[in-house]
Amino acid sequence: MVASVGADGVLLVDDDYSEYAMAYEQAVKALSDEAVRFVVNTHWHGDHTGNNEFWGKREAVIVAHDNVRKRLSTLQVNKFFGRETPPADPTAWPLVSYGDSMALHLNGNTIELQHYPRGHTDGDTVVFFTTDNVVHMGDHFFKDRFPFVDMGSGGHAGNYAANVAAILAKVDADTVIVPGHGALANKADLQRYHDMLVETRAEVGGMKSSGMSLEQIQARGLDLRWESWGTGFINEENWIVFLYASF
Repeated sequence: MVASVGADGVLLVDDDYSEYAMAYEQAVKALSDEAVRFVVNTHWHGDHTGNNEFWGKREAVIVAHDNVRKRLSTLQVNKFFGRETPPADPTAWPLVSYGDSMALHLNGNTIELQHYPRGHTDGDTVVFFTTDNVVHMGDHFFKDRFPFVDMGSGGHAGNYAANVAAILAKVDADTVIVPGHGALANKADLQRYHDMLVETRAEVGGMKSSGMSLEQIQARGLDLRWESWGTGFINEENWIVFLYASF
């Protein structure tokens, strides 16, 4: 999460699971006497929108891509993990949504919201704090780990890599990059991540082209240099599923 704090109020990027509501309220109060005026969701998943209802009932304006509002307001079925997510309370739905891009002007910063389609989901927002040179990438960045690509929500591993390449072109060596999961990062970290996305996809594409099945590719595995990348939320077998489906 990121908080923009100043005389204009507080803006939060993402808001975590609902059980952490009071902890975040206390953290915000330690930063500012001003109210939370805006919450920007980078996508619809519950670890990024779980406190929308909490902040929405305190009159914060929830802002997100159009598809986030659609998904939060309807039943979502995730076949990959065998999960169903019921519609959120209407107070958790974005009050303001956008299609391609929009900007907020708050606390002396221009905050650009840019939609990157068919990446992690179909409703991903990357948040650029242009004055402070800070970028929140949502789940377009799992630092030093294989990412989750939510194919049931319109995600696509090939387009995910293309989106990361587009973001790389917009940052510099001084940019502070906030991943959806993992420690603060810089452009070199993001470049290493993009290299992994492209090179592992090429490996799987080559094996698939040679006639290997998904199960055979999973049994063979990826090059050993990617071994540490599968120790997080998504293991190597799951990452291969996303890559295989992208062809």
